[in-house]
Amino acid sequence: MSEPEPEPGRRRPRGRAADGRTPAPVETGNDGQRESSRLERRALDRERGEPLAAGERARPQPRATDRLARPLAEWTSRPRILVTNDDGIESRGLLALKQALDPLGDTYVLAPETNQSAVGHAKTMMRPLRVRERTLADGSRGWSVDGSPTDAVSLAFLGYFNLSFDLVASGINYGANLGDDITYSGTVSAAMEAVINNCPAFAISQEYYEHPDFTLAGRAAHVAAVNILENGLAPGQLINVNVPAIGEAECEGFEVTRMGKRIYQDLLIERVDPRGIPYYWIGGPPPSGLAVPGTDFHAVVNRRIALTPIQLDLTARRLLGRLRSWNWQLPAEGAPVPAARPVSAAAAQADEPLEQEHELERR
Repeated sequence: MSEPEPEPGRRRPRGRAADGRTPAPVETGNDGQRESSRLERRALDRERGEPLAAGERARPQPRATDRLARPLAEWTSRPRILVTNDDGIESRGLLALKQALDPLGDTYVLAPETNQSAVGHAKTMMRPLRVRERTLADGSRGWSVDGSPTDAVSLAFLGYFNLSFDLVASGINYGANLGDDITYSGTVSAAMEAVINNCPAFAISQEYYEHPDFTLAGRAAHVAAVNILENGLAPGQLINVNVPAIGEAECEGFEVTRMGKRIYQDLLIERVDPRGIPYYWIGGPPPSGLAVPGTDFHAVVNRRIALTPIQLDLTARRLLGRLRSWNWQLPAEGAPVPAARPVSAAAAQADEPLEQEHELERR
């Protein structure tokens, strides 16, 4: 007879799997404890399809609200909007975004304490996080965290404010996040973290120049927020907004685009510290891109605001069928591994159609 399930938040007795069976012995010590915990989680994953909750009983965690998208005039209360970024709590772009969204709802600012550009979707797991209440440049209240943009959003959705949110807006970033940039961008990753928590979100960035004016980007953010609140986004989706560094009179309007292709010109810069030990910077000129019509890069260089829909499902669906046709049998134990053969000119020509297909996929 199997052992009854433990109460929520309580650990199962060590060494006992979800089905009551005792797993194979594991080593003692820290490594052994981790292995035992891993076996417990694996057994429960198979049974329930969810991970084992360890530690103290968790309090209910407010997430996104369940409100349906509808015209703002029909909302019975003001939307709650979380504003964050990756440039840090003192960024002028962050303040411009908050001020642009203040008329739409109740805004809450929680952003990194320092500049966290290009940290991607990093999440702090190996040290505590500290949050400070701050006074923004317009006298309003905000909060900073000594972590990443993802940390800021995570804290909000794990209950720091003890309320739920209807929208997350991340930005306004100093510098565009076009094409491949989204894999590096802390600005976009903050919006992704909101989507993981089932809350609609958008990221907004502006081309960089020395003394940025965020007037146009603020107005674009307002329009994006209204559209998302009134029309909604499907689960797993967000919008990446990129604004050219121009005045409103010069702007050619909005364009819905696909992701373009960035061209990076990074350089490895080696220097020597006073003790004679070398150190390195990743430097070089700003990236450019391929101005292919229909892409975000093309829209921005042509004075249009790019609206790019992004989804968290990164599955390469066209590759699924090809992968299934490959040989995925493990070789017999002790069988020799075949050596790679040089590619002949004929074989290289035969691969040309496949390379052309890859190029079309990239576009």
